[in-house]
Amino acid sequence: MSTSKHSDNQSAQQVMIVQSLRKTPMFSGLSGAVLESLASGCHLQKVPKDNYLFHEGQRVDGFYVIHHGAINVHKVTESGREQVIRVFYPGESLGEVVIAGDNTYPASAKATEASQVILIPTDFFRAEIQRDPDLAMCVLASMSSHLRYLVETVEGLKLKQAESRVAQWLLRELESHGETMVVPPQITLPLAKHLLASQLGITSETLSRVFARLREAALISIEGKRISFLNVAGLREFLIHGEATR
Repeated sequence: MSTSKHSDNQSAQQVMIVQSLRKTPMFSGLSGAVLESLASGCHLQKVPKDNYLFHEGQRVDGFYVIHHGAINVHKVTESGREQVIRVFYPGESLGEVVIAGDNTYPASAKATEASQVILIPTDFFRAEIQRDPDLAMCVLASMSSHLRYLVETVEGLKLKQAESRVAQWLLRELESHGETMVVPPQITLPLAKHLLASQLGITSETLSRVFARLREAALISIEGKRISFLNVAGLREFLIHGEATR
């Protein structure tokens, strides 16, 4: 490859990284100059489906922004069961905790589909913070968002009934990502059902039974990955009292 072609490829990759960082809530408020400086130290990394991005306890390289694909962050229980913490999608960042000084990753991460991520090396980013302290506030805001998600998840896991966990998740997805302008409002399942079940702390069989019960109660309908909300008020009542209102 000639020097000019190599330079062109680097420039194109730099532009792509800047665009991807700009779409990330963590960096969306930064100026173009700051994003370009940040992108200069980043690396694009391909992660084939089912391959690990990192393992729990592995020494850190840095933290990541998802360029495309999906990354499943999880811990493995003593029984060998994979407990999903969260699945991250394009525009989301993960692993920022390493900036605070952790030397190893606290959980494992693998691709649920062919993915590409942006690695932001720890030492490089710490040096960038020295030049631009506003980057530290970006990290704090992102970590706060992750903490809020985990708190909501833990609260959901405390609910006694699996039906309540599923109803809570459905309502949260509708509020955050639902198509509310169509009738009835809809969402698309963002991950495989077995991963959703793991994230909610229930088995796949239990999730199927809950969906069946919600269909029988005429609260939702399911076609493939599309879930239509036939009775949002009834679903909220179901969450509160464990029974549907017609």
